[in-house]
Amino acid sequence: MQKPKPKKKRGIMIAAEVFSKPSVSGDSPKPADLNGHLLIIKPTEFKTGIQTSLGEADAIQCEIIDLDTNKEHASVLFFNVALKNSLKSNIGKTVLARLGQGVAKPGKSAPWILLDATTNDADIKKATDYLTNAAKAAITPPASFTVSPTATPTVTPEVAALLAQLTAKPV
Repeated sequence: MQKPKPKKKRGIMIAAEVFSKPSVSGDSPKPADLNGHLLIIKPTEFKTGIQTSLGEADAIQCEIIDLDTNKEHASVLFFNVALKNSLKSNIGKTVLARLGQGVAKPGKSAPWILLDATTNDADIKKATDYLTNAAKAAITPPASFTVSPTATPTVTPEVAALLAQLTAKPV
């Protein structure tokens, strides 16, 4: 598979592999999609009065990293009462858990619940490794942004004349 060629736009080279397309409605995972998965969840906001097809509802908005698929999901809304209750007190914190299902009440579906993963050493290591690697990648600039160590600054004749007036020497 060939790497996509960088596109030139207004003099700036933009590498296609550096950016992702914006998500569209429906890209957000449903609890069933995450069932049994190890997740890093960052609750960001408790939202009230959200208009849904069933009327107004409250939800908890989260940033989610699915460690089983290495996918990141932004602005996920959970409307499920048990998930809202588990995450509401953790707004601004980072939660490590597996998504699972509780016991269904008669005539009801089993609720989606968070199962604590902070007591499992393998889960903690997986989450820590992911975050460490993500932090390293975040500070590594793309190859298209490297600076040649042998590049020397170019001083225009005008700038050289101004430097001479100041009795400074060009670099």
